[in-house]
Amino acid sequence: MRHLRPLLLGALLGSLSLAPAASAGGPSLFVSTEGRFAATFPERPTPDRAGRETWAGRIEAGSYEAVVGGLHLRIEFHDVPQIGLLLLSEQRILAMAKDSMLEDMEATSSREETARLREHPGIAVRFETSSRPGQIEECRLYLVGSRLFVIFVRNDHPGVGDEAAARFLASFNAWEPGETLASASRIGSESGL
Repeated sequence: MRHLRPLLLGALLGSLSLAPAASAGGPSLFVSTEGRFAATFPERPTPDRAGRETWAGRIEAGSYEAVVGGLHLRIEFHDVPQIGLLLLSEQRILAMAKDSMLEDMEATSSREETARLREHPGIAVRFETSSRPGQIEECRLYLVGSRLFVIFVRNDHPGVGDEAAARFLASFNAWEPGETLASASRIGSESGL
C-alpha cells in the first residue's frame, strides 16, 4: 500500500468535500462525503485519488493530508474488493495492511494494539523508521465495512503540535455507505497508545 501519488483529480475531490474553510485562527472539522470520514485538521487538507490492481481486484483509494510546521496528518482510504472481504477475515485484512504500511515506511521497530472505532475493528501502531531513528510515528487502521482507513501522524518536532495531533486522532470518525456523519455519531474509539 504505497502512499498515493498526486493526481489531477485532486482539485475535483476538493469540491466533493463539505467542510468549512479552515480559519487562520485554529483547527476545524473537515468532513469528506466522498471519503465518508470526518476529522479535525489544523488547516484544510489536500486531497489525492488513485487506484491499483491487486490479486483480488482493483482497489480504489484516496487521501487527505495537511502539513503544518513539522506536523504531518494524513487520512487514506482504500476500498477492499468484495472477493477480499469474502476470503479474508477482518483481522487478516488489517494485519496485511499494517504489514504493508510498515514495509512501505521502512519501519525498524513497531508496537501495536487492538483498536476500535465504535463496532469496527482496528489496529493502533507506533513505529520508528530507518530514515528517522528515535522519532516515533503513529498510525491507526480501521476497517469500516469494505473501506480500510489509515490515519497517520508524524511530528518532526515532538512537543510542538502534540495537542493538534491528539485532537486529530481523537476526532476521527467514519461511516458506512448509507450512513451519515450524524447517524454514525461517535461513541468513541479505543486504543491505549
